[in-house]
Amino acid sequence: MVAETYALAPPVDLAAVSDRQRFQDLYLAEFQHLSGYCTMLVSDDQLGWEIAQESFTRLFARWVKVRDPQAYVFLIATNLVRDHWRRRDRERAAMRSVRIVTESTTPASDGWLRDVVERLPRQLRDVVLMHYYADLPIEQVSRALHRPEGTVKRQLHDARRLLFTALEEPR
Repeated sequence: MVAETYALAPPVDLAAVSDRQRFQDLYLAEFQHLSGYCTMLVSDDQLGWEIAQESFTRLFARWVKVRDPQAYVFLIATNLVRDHWRRRDRERAAMRSVRIVTESTTPASDGWLRDVVERLPRQLRDVVLMHYYADLPIEQVSRALHRPEGTVKRQLHDARRLLFTALEEPR
């Protein structure tokens, strides 16, 4: 008698398949929006796309631990943009210290307004970026920043007041 052996396929982890599908669905639904948000903040298409890619990569690494993936990926992107701004400011300061003047070749569509937003205190700047630039609802901003909704609303109010004051000043 010849014993037949059958190769058994490893069992399929349905939870992993569903998680991969959920991640893929989120990526397909949000990547354009996220990359547009990042591009608007950094005034560079390629850099905005790279920041969006990095944000999704970091989200994927923590996927099983994240409760609100959409808000989390925008929080990651916001942090990466802020890192870019800080790095850019350090580079500019270094360039000024050696007295090298360079011209910017990228026209800023809203550079002046973005500069005013960058000068807001960090807590106010975060809610402004996520609510107005990323177009996230207050509930998602609240969850992403781990702040009560009332606090986010108050911070948006305070930020609008400061921005209004800044906009009234002559340039």
